[in-house]
Amino acid sequence: RCAYSNIRKITYFLLSCSIAEVLFFILAIACGAETPLLAIQLLWLNVITDGFQDISLSLEKPEANIMFEKPGPTNESLFSKSMVCQCAVMGATIGLVVFASWMMLVYTFDFDVVVARSLVMALMVFLQNFHALNCRSEKQSITKISIKSNWFFFAAVFGSIGLQILFMEVPALSRLLDLTTVPYGALCLLLAVSLIVFVVGELYKLVVRYRERKLAK
Repeated sequence: RCAYSNIRKITYFLLSCSIAEVLFFILAIACGAETPLLAIQLLWLNVITDGFQDISLSLEKPEANIMFEKPGPTNESLFSKSMVCQCAVMGATIGLVVFASWMMLVYTFDFDVVVARSLVMALMVFLQNFHALNCRSEKQSITKISIKSNWFFFAAVFGSIGLQILFMEVPALSRLLDLTTVPYGALCLLLAVSLIVFVVGELYKLVVRYRERKLAK
């Protein structure tokens, strides 16, 4: 059960993040906006947001109530209705937040495209890494899961965020990805915006738990 649960968590994380990226690009193209991210930037984004996070999710310990759950149907697909629904909700949330930020930066505040890409890329890294926290459990609140149970997970998340900031702030590295330095105040603002993924994730889990309790009666 733990192995199957962790496979679902990895699938949930990878699919929802992929949906977010695809949605972001589709909306930008549909609106005739500037190209959001260059190919090298998109590749880098996938490396630092998918590379270690999915491995770390595979190391999650069994959830406390895992043996009290009813066995699932033997013919149930991994891409069940619940999986598709949660991937769609969280993917749409991340994608829409990033798209709205891109349009505001470029067309409302008239930021230089390179600066806007640097900010949006950082925002995507923050959002996807914070969403990885949601994926530690499909039903339990993240406040109920011990931080100590998977130290590699937090090393992966904070290491990923640290690498992104490093590649933006060190000129020799930022040139490799065509990025630029951004003020620390802007990074703090992006971190605050990224918290929306926690709020939506927790509300979604709350609805799932409520529906399960209602069906159990």
